Amino acid sequence: MRKQVEASMLVTGEVVVAPDGAVQSYSLDRADALPTEVKQLLAEVVPGWELDVAKADGDPLQSPAAVRMSVQLLARPIPGADDQLRVMIQDTAFWDPKAPVQVEAKGKLTPPEYPPFANRSGMSGIVYVVLRLNPDGAIAETHVERVDMTVLSDEKTLRKFSKILAKAAVDAAKQWTFSIAPERLARPGPIDVRVPIEFISWNQTPKAEHGRWRAYVPGPYAPIPWQSRTADGGEVKGHIGAMVPGQLYSTDAPIKLRGSPAGT
Repeated sequence: MRKQVEASMLVTGEVVVAPDGAVQSYSLDRADALPTEVKQLLAEVVPGWELDVAKADGDPLQSPAAVRMSVQLLARPIPGADDQLRVMIQDTAFWDPKAPVQVEAKGKLTPPEYPPFANRSGMSGIVYVVLRLNPDGAIAETHVERVDMTVLSDEKTLRKFSKILAKAAVDAAKQWTFSIAPERLARPGPIDVRVPIEFISWNQTPKAEHGRWRAYVPGPYAPIPWQSRTADGGEVKGHIGAMVPGQLYSTDAPIKLRGSPAGT
């Protein structure tokens, strides 16, 4: 077992960003279901955030813009304090739902088949898959950046099942195809998308998970072989844990948080 057990929670919402990048206001999805300590932490930190947001044509904002956000929070036991947890913000992700679509799936992304043995064993997790696309939208290469297990077990068992889930995710992703906008094809550089794929075992109910802590055992990070950095030169390693499973993300990180999500 891990020496320190962690729990994770994903919170989504919306932030309104001023032209200078300051957060003007924010709202949380299903806030009534969130723990008080989570809402208090976000109320202390989010108003102080600053974001880099540009329009689709690359020009700076001229008026406030609403963008979607997701925040990954961690809870860790406080040494020497029984039944007390330290809550912190681990990661953030942002996207503009009104931005022109550069890459989209052709039809539905058929989810992977849940490996029966993993499902019967109650093994669950999230596989972060990066796909490099050919100009026709077919898959050129696949890469697993990380597998985060969302169940507790011994290290050997988790490592075994993380490989099983990763293979199932990649096998499914290889069958997907995408449509790529002409303006994206006109830009140089690889065309990549990132898709977090979640496996939820038979004994878990997704809707009941909102606002609840769950086990979190992050796996080792593996840099993208053909592109280990974001388009602006920043590291991608710390920017995947807050991504919403099943959603398509660009590896270019078009909306970025300035500084630490903890506000320090």
